Amino acid sequence: MKGPSARWLGIDTLTKIRRDQLGFYTDMRANYGDVVPLRLGPYRSWLLFHPNQIEVVLASKADQFIRFERMMKVLRQWNGESLFIAEGQSWHNRRRKVLPAFAQRKMPAYEAVFQQVAEDWVKRLSDRADTAGDVHLDADEVFAQIALDIALRTLFGGGFSDGMDQVSRHIKVLSEVAFRECANPLTLPDFLPLPKKRAKKAAMTFMRDLVQDLVEVRLNGPAGEDLLQVLIETHAGDKQEICDDAMSLLIAGHETSGAALSWMFALLADHPTALYQCQREVAETTDIGEMPFLRAAVDEALRLYPPGYTLFLRQAKTDVDVAGVRIKKGELLQIIPYMTARDPRFFETPDRFKPERFMAPPTWPFFANIPFSAGPRVCTGHKFALKEVSIIAAELLRAFHPRLSGAFPTPEPKFSLRPRGGLPMVWQNR
Repeated sequence: MKGPSARWLGIDTLTKIRRDQLGFYTDMRANYGDVVPLRLGPYRSWLLFHPNQIEVVLASKADQFIRFERMMKVLRQWNGESLFIAEGQSWHNRRRKVLPAFAQRKMPAYEAVFQQVAEDWVKRLSDRADTAGDVHLDADEVFAQIALDIALRTLFGGGFSDGMDQVSRHIKVLSEVAFRECANPLTLPDFLPLPKKRAKKAAMTFMRDLVQDLVEVRLNGPAGEDLLQVLIETHAGDKQEICDDAMSLLIAGHETSGAALSWMFALLADHPTALYQCQREVAETTDIGEMPFLRAAVDEALRLYPPGYTLFLRQAKTDVDVAGVRIKKGELLQIIPYMTARDPRFFETPDRFKPERFMAPPTWPFFANIPFSAGPRVCTGHKFALKEVSIIAAELLRAFHPRLSGAFPTPEPKFSLRPRGGLPMVWQNR
């Protein structure tokens, strides 16, 4: 199987990835097909683009792979041994404990929080309108704030309105650190007196102290009715396990939901007919279950711009056959939902925003569209996230008419897929 040059340990390949990551993936599939071998420093790596291969790695032989330890080591610095990080039996045990937090019977309480947050933000943003009724904003920043507000309320029972900007700033630092340290083969030691190292240390200390203090207060006080209380009960009061999972849910949950909302609103603003159909639905009912086109628009936005545009690298624990591709022990595999969900073999006009494709039974293989991953390690909170995005979108579309302030944004691969330079928009009060 052919791939790009492996000379100089793939330094030229790493340079191309850093320069234009999504463009690199596009070129690799166009030039080499579904299976592309790469040399990345000391590692032999594979890009896998076909759903049949993806199913093997994520589902049928998932136990023969682990996430690349170098990446997990970076995230472990602040996530500890959380469900997000753990492997093997430790992961199975943690997943079994955390699943009750996202049980269906818990959803009505979470949906009530989503609704309250949406109403609060409608009022807050309406108060910012100018005399023409327009709200000028960076929608990407606003959606990050809304998602963080939800994460704080559902986890800890409070919105932290006074300190939310500080929490948001430190989480942003950690997201940037995660992307930078995961992408670079060499990382400078943290003791160096550099501005980025000081920012990293300050962010880690702030977030660790915040979560530990909140957990300590709850352990020594009355029970609550939030995700934290579920974690306390399922982890039998083990403070470290509670803190690790609370930190992961706080950071990862808000990162994904905020990005999903940004891309959905950018797409709707760029497609007036779809926007009108969503606004008609939200004007006719307040029941999110009776808004099929809105939900289809959410699914289509996630197909085109999945926040998790590439999954964490997998590493083979042993020699393994992946749908006819012989992978040796220690080799790395990369799965890229952004690419697979735009494959013209499975999606008609794959680069077009067509929510109606999700209003009929799927015509594509299941593993062709996996915005929340798939298999045993599918995102634990994916149903939570879909309801969150749908309810927030419905309330905002009921109150505002969104318009792009400039051209449609260019996707920028960071820790999640974000609009490069933010998302300048004008929302007009309806």
